[in-house]
Amino acid sequence: MHEPRTTIDISASTLLRVLAMVGLVVLFFAIWQILAGVFLAIVISAALEPTLRWLERHRVHRLVSVPAIYLVASAMIAGIFYAIIPTLFAEVRILSQELPGRIDTFFAGLDSSELGNFSVFVPSIEQTLIGLQGQLGAIGGDVFTFASSIFGGLVSFFFVVVVSFYLSLERDAVQRFLTSFTPSDHREYVADLWRRIQRRLGRWLQAQFVLAVFIGVSSFIILTVLGSPFALTIGIVAGFLEIIPIIGPIIAGVLMLGVVSLDSVLLGLIAVTIYTLLQQVEQAIIIPAVMSRVVGLNPLIILVSVLVAAELAGMWGIILAIPLVAVLGEIMRDVQQEEA
Repeated sequence: MHEPRTTIDISASTLLRVLAMVGLVVLFFAIWQILAGVFLAIVISAALEPTLRWLERHRVHRLVSVPAIYLVASAMIAGIFYAIIPTLFAEVRILSQELPGRIDTFFAGLDSSELGNFSVFVPSIEQTLIGLQGQLGAIGGDVFTFASSIFGGLVSFFFVVVVSFYLSLERDAVQRFLTSFTPSDHREYVADLWRRIQRRLGRWLQAQFVLAVFIGVSSFIILTVLGSPFALTIGIVAGFLEIIPIIGPIIAGVLMLGVVSLDSVLLGLIAVTIYTLLQQVEQAIIIPAVMSRVVGLNPLIILVSVLVAAELAGMWGIILAIPLVAVLGEIMRDVQQEEA
């Protein structure tokens, strides 16, 4: 007795859909950095939108306001870089050259009994410091390498700036693009969804900028008052690390304690204590005032998202993780409301 055979009929249209999906996935992985740059440009244009709309209400056309804002921003960035880059690279170069000697002096100044059982870790620490010295030396000797490590290349940086410029120049450009291929009965919803996402993205970038500047400038002032020769470097690093929730400030505090303690353990403890107090002020006053209802997600979800994105996409992932989660969160809220 023959068992019945099951026949699976795959139509040509189904096969084409599968191939199209596979092709889209392959294409995405091939151009994901370009898409990431476009998304960052959208975030920047969203952050500028409230200012542009305010200027429009005062009869300043975008053909005037957008170029003016970008020219002023470019002049400010150029001025800041001109003021800090020489000092920054001088500090990095000195740190790369003097770090091993400072470490040796630091350990030599400690009583042997203070090291105790931790002496077994000294060879590993030395190897780590050698690697760190090499990385600092490479950064200190090559400005373009440093810029590339932050912006993912000068070409990508200018690409983001140009795209954000043109998106800002035309009002509701992204909204019109999204609704252009949306079915007519869903266009109103898509437009409303995008307006909510745009407000959330813009507020997030504005809030992140305020927090980074506050921590960076405050750290620089603290270390300058304490007489640290690497105040500018650590201040800039602390500002950038504000992008990473929870872990970023911890890394900045450990870095501050370690570098300042090489000159004086007491000053290192004072510096990290003041830095901790600043973080408490930020958490209690600034974040509620600035970040209120910006992302609207559980901090644990944000932290895990940043860590996963950093593992998958490096610096791009760290920068774009929170705005991407904010977009997905807005969409998921609508889905849950529709199901309820």
